[in-house]
Amino acid sequence: MASWTGGPNLIEVFGDSAVLVDRLREPLLQALSGARCSYAVRVDAIGPMGEVLVSITGSQGRIPLLFGREQLGAAHVSSVVQGAVDGSWTAPPPGQRARGLGRST
Repeated sequence: MASWTGGPNLIEVFGDSAVLVDRLREPLLQALSGARCSYAVRVDAIGPMGEVLVSITGSQGRIPLLFGREQLGAAHVSSVVQGAVDGSWTAPPPGQRARGLGRST
């Protein structure tokens, strides 16, 4: 199942699970619609614990994002994807766990 948007950029959202693609389509399109690039976004359920891999491919390369089942809220997915694509998200220093975006530690 695939979903496309038009306008100045083209965004394709697809995956093997129609339910998962439908659930994440709007937050993904919202996160990527402001960019001036075309993206192919693959959404896959992986592992026995309900993790979801969102793989974003654009002209500059591919960004794989892994979400736990409890992290699939629309606002969270949109925020993480937008931060990853626009470069505002940074990885924690080695030896430290990643924390939610916008939260103080």
